Amino acid sequence: MKIIATGVEKKFRKEWIFKKLHGTYSSGKSYALVGPNGTGKSTLLKILAQFSLPTHGKVEFFQTDGTSIPTDKAHQYIAFAAPYVDVIEEYTLNELIVFLQNLGFIPAELDLLSFEKYMELSPGKGKLIKNYSSGMRQKIKLACALLSPRPILCLDEPTSNLDEQAKKWFIAKLSENRSKLIFIASNEALEIGLCDHQIAIVDFKN
Repeated sequence: MKIIATGVEKKFRKEWIFKKLHGTYSSGKSYALVGPNGTGKSTLLKILAQFSLPTHGKVEFFQTDGTSIPTDKAHQYIAFAAPYVDVIEEYTLNELIVFLQNLGFIPAELDLLSFEKYMELSPGKGKLIKNYSSGMRQKIKLACALLSPRPILCLDEPTSNLDEQAKKWFIAKLSENRSKLIFIASNEALEIGLCDHQIAIVDFKN
């Protein structure tokens, strides 16, 4: 997979969040979107994932053989996880797994026991997700994204709300996904250090 950003710019009201961003991003590589809080890391991540549109410029998706992917199909190649993206809290974990399988987001052969084993947690078969801790909910989001067969992985502040043991779990599971195209939006040294390259938002402010 390859994503090519050409002249990407984003304006919010009268303020330019970033301007003239160009880049080519390929499978097997990981990119940290870095900058202080409020500089536009999450905004850029959403634009690269085609969850939001730029004010100017374009983001194009290509298969490994160079075949162009239509913009309206790009979301089918993205696994996205962020603290502000909610799971359905009225579901049990098993119900969430079935729901995501029906969407083709996680493998059809996955069951509750194998998911819990992967996540290294057993929250309880009938427990509603809304009754989990914030750290457990974040770990579920990450597990879903990391288990997804989709070739592009977009993570916003992935270790937010995780304890030290869960952070080690995330690092280990991320290493199993190194063949994918990975973006991590963060200003945390731990998360930035997991990436091969950095995209500094401040470089595209003028």
